[in-house]
Amino acid sequence: MPVTSRFKLHRRQQQLAKHKRQGGVVLIVVVLAIVLMVTLLAIMIEDQHIFIRRLGNQKVAEQGYQYSQGLNAWAERVLHDDANRTIDHLGEKWAKFGRPEEDGNGEDGESESFSLDRSTVAAEQEGKDEKEATIDFGIDGLEVSIDDLQGRYNLNNLAVKEPQAANGQKRIFLNLLGLLEIGEFDQRDRLHGALVDWIDENDLSGPNGFESGDYGSKRVPYFAADQKLTSIGELRFVEGFTEDVINTLRPFVTVLPVENAKININTTTAEVLASLNGATVTDTSSVAGFLARRLDPDFQGFSQITDAETAIIGASVVPSQAIAGMMQVNSQFFQINAKVTLGSSVFCMESLVLRESASADGGTTPKVSVLSRQHNTLCEEQSPITTNSDEDLS
Repeated sequence: MPVTSRFKLHRRQQQLAKHKRQGGVVLIVVVLAIVLMVTLLAIMIEDQHIFIRRLGNQKVAEQGYQYSQGLNAWAERVLHDDANRTIDHLGEKWAKFGRPEEDGNGEDGESESFSLDRSTVAAEQEGKDEKEATIDFGIDGLEVSIDDLQGRYNLNNLAVKEPQAANGQKRIFLNLLGLLEIGEFDQRDRLHGALVDWIDENDLSGPNGFESGDYGSKRVPYFAADQKLTSIGELRFVEGFTEDVINTLRPFVTVLPVENAKININTTTAEVLASLNGATVTDTSSVAGFLARRLDPDFQGFSQITDAETAIIGASVVPSQAIAGMMQVNSQFFQINAKVTLGSSVFCMESLVLRESASADGGTTPKVSVLSRQHNTLCEEQSPITTNSDEDLS
């Protein structure tokens, strides 16, 4: 073969090899571009799904909040419309609000919670019974109730400074711990001392106390609050108050922004009322017998505390008078509980409400004010998101 032909053949082979290499590179580039496009598309689709889900969650949360606000406003109106504020008992409309009533067969009947009990003046004058208007919200997951917080013992009462009053509050707290079978004698004293040091306004450790210096030596250090409790959940930070102790106490205690809250004998429990004895309490049967009178269908509330004082005397082995100035027959502090269920989402709100007592001159109806709100999407006890509120109903 001539030299020129061999050269041309060799050159042609080189060109073919080069074209093959270039074709492989192009194929790789195309594959990488497709992979990149698919990856970006997948990320965009995922981001879109997350964005849509986030918008849906925000919409549900806003709906739950607005429904809860509406339920709270309704409950405030029920409290406001209670004409007789000198006596508060569990047979009144505010206590039944949102709770189904039992019919004659002992079964749950329809609830009054979503009825507007408003009859016209003309119908009343004519003696006609006007059917109550019922509102259908279009969802079943609305729950609301009103609790009388003065049926429970206010833990902030332990912050009182006057020695005699402080001793009385200590006795009440220790009695309540004993009746609820929380700890032994020494442990109850330590719980009292730790709680008093948590809510007092100084860093001095009292008897059986626990102050900031002690909390500072923990693995995760923190300071004592040195102010009144803001929620039951705050007890988890106080030395000795375990989850079991807090859960046992929860139905019988409350946290109010005062240190002189009295117990309403019309709404309280036997354990709380018996704990007002000035001596160590051993039996609640006398108090339970007294409170059983509230089961009478015609019960309109105790108007005097005399019989309650007599029942409390029998709660201790050594007869002792009740702690002075701790009982009354009406209430000022209430808690409104609202729960909204929208599909799989649940929104809860608890509002601490102050309802002022009736004025002596019988003039303008005292207002109902919201002191704080706790927003809770898990419907569990947590530290509240408290805001000062100027909301009131005049």
